[in-house]
Amino acid sequence: MSKEKESRLAHAIELINGNSIDQAIIELQKLVKDYPEFLEGWYNLGYSLSVVNRNEAALKAYEEALSIDNQIFEIWFNKGTLHYEIREFKKAIECLEKAVEIKDDDAEAWNNLGTAYSRLGNGEKAIEAYTRAVALRPDYAEALYNKANAHFIEGHHERAVAFAELAMQLKPSLTSKIKEWLHISREHLAAVEAESEFEKKASKLKDAIEE
Repeated sequence: MSKEKESRLAHAIELINGNSIDQAIIELQKLVKDYPEFLEGWYNLGYSLSVVNRNEAALKAYEEALSIDNQIFEIWFNKGTLHYEIREFKKAIECLEKAVEIKDDDAEAWNNLGTAYSRLGNGEKAIEAYTRAVALRPDYAEALYNKANAHFIEGHHERAVAFAELAMQLKPSLTSKIKEWLHISREHLAAVEAESEFEKKASKLKDAIEE
């Protein structure tokens, strides 16, 4: 990287960090015009544009960065996150799948991937992704909550309760969201247990009569 490019990029990043996003965008647009193969310029431009909800332009900037090097985790992650925010869930999945292919130990990427799958109603794939997230970060309360909720939707009530309780222990503020459905899972498990006890008693009574 030339000293001039480095200096101009550093200035733009200072503007971003100082919340002078509009000015940062202007500087970065000039930078990539002068150096169209400057990956860091396109990446930071994409990020800056996304901050001010210029989403189409942000996606184009990320695509320019990926055309220079498509093996950068952060670009795929940010692009996937942006697709998710604008409800393009299939595209979000494509990007996040690529992100975790490049870097498979990022819990947030796995969690976000799970959420994208969940939005498309693919509970099985969502649970797989959430499971990877909590395996990497066992104290990741949001991922535990998401995993619990996905199990609830899929009718896995025992697992839903177990992971919901872990999430609430780690982050009590999640309780208000979890209680909306947790009682349903608990009531289901109680009903299953009661039915099992009834069947056991009925079986014993039948055996006693037959004797």
